[in-house]
Amino acid sequence: MDKRFLVVGLVIVSLCANVFAFVGPPTAGLNKGQWSAGFDYSQSKQGLDKTTLEGTYFNLTTTVPTSDKVKFDYLKAQRYYGTIGYGIDDSWELNVSLGIANVKSAYKVVPDDTEWTDRNFENDFAWGWGTKITFAKQDKVNWGAAVQMNWLDTGVSVDTHEGGHLYKRTMNLSSYDLLVAVGPTVDMDGWKLYGGPFYYYLNGDLDSKVVRYASVGGALQFIDKESGDIRAKDNFGGFIGAQVDIAQNCSATVEFGSTFSDTWSLGTGITFKF
Repeated sequence: MDKRFLVVGLVIVSLCANVFAFVGPPTAGLNKGQWSAGFDYSQSKQGLDKTTLEGTYFNLTTTVPTSDKVKFDYLKAQRYYGTIGYGIDDSWELNVSLGIANVKSAYKVVPDDTEWTDRNFENDFAWGWGTKITFAKQDKVNWGAAVQMNWLDTGVSVDTHEGGHLYKRTMNLSSYDLLVAVGPTVDMDGWKLYGGPFYYYLNGDLDSKVVRYASVGGALQFIDKESGDIRAKDNFGGFIGAQVDIAQNCSATVEFGSTFSDTWSLGTGITFKF
């Protein structure tokens, strides 16, 4: 198959799917002292565990502790990263990623809510770092491990008018995720095939605040503030990917990954070495 058609097909597929974390081959691809620069795109869709949001309800006369159980339908995150890598030696490389992320989520308070509430968070700064180590080399197969971490801090504000009252709702999400992958990278003469198992961990803090006024410009009636932790539903899965040489010192990569529940991923990237 002509490699140009393969690259075009991989990029088209990757841009039409929901994905979460992009790692690339789990082995080092830079020589000692070599640099790389590129662009990675990923979009994630994953299931989350139920969480309990606890806080306080405050009005002019009383303060009451509150507790709500929240069930998530999904958490989606699109990341657009510029990435720089450096070869520590021929078997070890480091990389840093900077860019923006957009997060969407759907949730409901159980058992009170009958419908999902959608929230589209703002586009905010996101960053990450990673490292790859090759620990065994054969004629056509290298074996290694990759670690990737990402950080995100985002929020959303929604104003609504209900029953003559003004509601100001804000939600803030701060999270980091960790992905550890191991496996082989196989040289297929002009392109590389890789894959293996991975461990994925998500840790996040979700803060919610609802303020009600009697009307627009009216008196404050109450404030309801709650916070809780969010976690990924599943932590283990597998991934497979392909890296294609499209020019000298330039390659395109695409990969697919999935856990054992409703979390799956597909990502793409282009890298230049110099």
